[in-house]
Amino acid sequence: MTQSTQALDRPVPYLDDLKAGDQLEPLVYEITQDLIHRYGLASLDLNPVHMNPAWCERAQVFGTPKTVQHGMMSMSFMASVVLRSFGPLANILVVDSKFTKPGPVGNTITCRGKVRDTHVLNNGNDYAIINVEATDQEGDIVGISEVNVRLPRRPGAGAV
Repeated sequence: MTQSTQALDRPVPYLDDLKAGDQLEPLVYEITQDLIHRYGLASLDLNPVHMNPAWCERAQVFGTPKTVQHGMMSMSFMASVVLRSFGPLANILVVDSKFTKPGPVGNTITCRGKVRDTHVLNNGNDYAIINVEATDQEGDIVGISEVNVRLPRRPGAGAV
């Protein structure tokens, strides 16, 4: 069974099982032109800075002759850390992202998540805040996200 198949079979964790500082399994992505093209077509973002290598070679936007990944692609990589760790049924409420450095073709992006804190509201709206950081192969931060994810409580937890 592959890692992604295991993630699909994994039950959503209980909020009660998380604590601040818990690390999520990192994800690594190789930025290829094929990946950028597929994302561009799916998102309808056909900007030449992403989609046209010949144009990028001449324009050198961001100081590189290479195409760069979409910012929203970075955000999806970071949100994927939460979905792969908690399962596809995890209820992501908010993804707040900032992009700090472009990711040209050929880069390797590693996304790491850590539980910042949990919020027990006892009304079915309990959630955790996960901080996710994306770095390139140089160790430079290319993006950060704060992901709020609603998680169930352990049966009987929070009962008065």
